[in-house]
Amino acid sequence: MSCYIIEGGTALSGEVEISGAKNAVLPILAAGTALGEIRLKNVPFLSDVSNTLMIIKKLGKKITAEDGGITISGEAVSLEPDSVLSRKMRSSVLFMGALLGKYGEVSIAEPGGCRLGERPVDVHLWAMERLGAKIKCRGEKIECRGRLRGCEITLPIISVGVTENIILAAINAEGVTVIKNSAREPEIDDLIACLNAQGCRIRRRRDIITVEPVSKLYCREHGIMPDRIEAGTYIAMAAATGGELFLKNTRPECMRKILSVFEKTGCIIKTDKDKIYIDAPSRLCALDEVITMPYPFFPTDMQPQLCAVLSLARGKSVIRETLFSARNKHIPELVKMGADIRCISESIFEIRGRDKLSGTDVEAKDLRGGAALVAAALSAEGISRVEGVEYVERGYESLCAKVGLIGGNIRKE
Repeated sequence: MSCYIIEGGTALSGEVEISGAKNAVLPILAAGTALGEIRLKNVPFLSDVSNTLMIIKKLGKKITAEDGGITISGEAVSLEPDSVLSRKMRSSVLFMGALLGKYGEVSIAEPGGCRLGERPVDVHLWAMERLGAKIKCRGEKIECRGRLRGCEITLPIISVGVTENIILAAINAEGVTVIKNSAREPEIDDLIACLNAQGCRIRRRRDIITVEPVSKLYCREHGIMPDRIEAGTYIAMAAATGGELFLKNTRPECMRKILSVFEKTGCIIKTDKDKIYIDAPSRLCALDEVITMPYPFFPTDMQPQLCAVLSLARGKSVIRETLFSARNKHIPELVKMGADIRCISESIFEIRGRDKLSGTDVEAKDLRGGAALVAAALSAEGISRVEGVEYVERGYESLCAKVGLIGGNIRKE
């Protein structure tokens, strides 16, 4: 197992190039199994991306890497995604909709990923049944069969994954599919933009998405959108260390709530078309209450990083996590570093800011919690050892190299 060795206490300064979005590229890669051929640019080099490409290759699709991009082509010869790889990622559930819609059947293992509380696949299965699939659960395998027909589906809960799964299934279904109460995350719009470029006919009006039957498919290149959570994480690192950063290859219009929250802590933030500038104060201001909610509100994927930042703010802050019941595993680790955080409940955290944190040994238990520990360690006095690197590398490309270029003292062992 690897770990990060981080010597904190240095204000980060310089430029960071933001990579393609993890939460956009994974459903788009899954879409490659539902299309004849697709070419992608700005694909981030992440362990989740590598695992997804291995699943696609084992299904029989051809993968070609050239000119800084990836091409997926050919037909699937297997309709059973590799179970070992699937259990490593929550996003593997998206092969259900993609393969079922394209080929009329799929056999898939229960997906894995970070353990953030109850995230059952029941709503995914319910949505596939609404489209006409017959589903059987055999041990740890889920078997889905049937030619899908478009229909109107009103989601009982707002879910990014279920919205994406329905879209991937519906592009090859007979008739029109209408998704109501859909998730509105920009990564879903990137999936829609990619599919439309290939000849699909999908349109959104606020939380209603309409998918029409495909008449003809093309192969057109699509560039993956920048990762707003990676950009937000580097903003958190700058805020925690009192630093000054320029972030390149961003979409500030997708990050309004994130930027607004950090401005309230006292950070100066300026934006251009695809750039973000942050200048953090020497001491941050506390926030009365921050509530995580689906887009366009403050994202749950930034909650742990904000928790680390507010551990250094002047005064008392409260964070209310409304989406994942177990997104709190970073808190005991931050407390080891000297943070004063009290869990009012499993989802409500009261944070009293300290003047400083202290370096120590901590362990990442999930992806975003690991990013929070890196941000805290970069601000802390002394040396920290952050274990659980495999979680962090699921979502951050070249983290050590990028942090090193802006003055952070970090290495991987």
